[in-house]
Amino acid sequence: MTLIEPRVSEPKAIRFFARRRPWNLWGLAHRPTAHDTGTGLPRLELVWLGHYIVPVKVTSRRGPGQIDVAVEGHSGAFSVFERHRNLVERDIEEEAFPPRLTEAEAAAIGRKELLKTIMRRRGQLGKPTITDTLPPSVFYYPFWVYYYERRKGLLDIRVLDALVHKKAGPKNRSGILSAFIGADDAARAAFERR
Repeated sequence: MTLIEPRVSEPKAIRFFARRRPWNLWGLAHRPTAHDTGTGLPRLELVWLGHYIVPVKVTSRRGPGQIDVAVEGHSGAFSVFERHRNLVERDIEEEAFPPRLTEAEAAAIGRKELLKTIMRRRGQLGKPTITDTLPPSVFYYPFWVYYYERRKGLLDIRVLDALVHKKAGPKNRSGILSAFIGADDAARAAFERR
């Protein structure tokens, strides 16, 4: 599998979640339960979320070129992809969730979001024009997921980007929850087919 190796170790992730507490509207901290309540919580896990690299052909006054964009395979989160040197080939031992979006959907999202990004740039001169979209390829990106019981019976998660050591954005969190739900639905369907 093609993936980006995590730079944040498990001890660093534990320290990150231990020092950061979610706050409610009244400014009071919700402290994750420190004891095992029989549910196996709190718990930390490394998960891999499938992303697409969408190569987009562009042309500008400088001539033709290519901009690669990354599209997260569940929520459609978009970014310009510049981490080609970080891509490696190896097997994944932890939980990996393949993209739910099709290649065509990812290519359409990548093209549309890149166009928005180009149009937001200041000035009209030198802006590239999108000419074509090439077939996407899949890679897996690491996230640390911290599961805890916010209050008795209420499960919650917090997500840490395992590459840049920052709290994951809302779209990434949404994508991880979508992947969990999709995996649960697939397991339920397989069980019902028996």
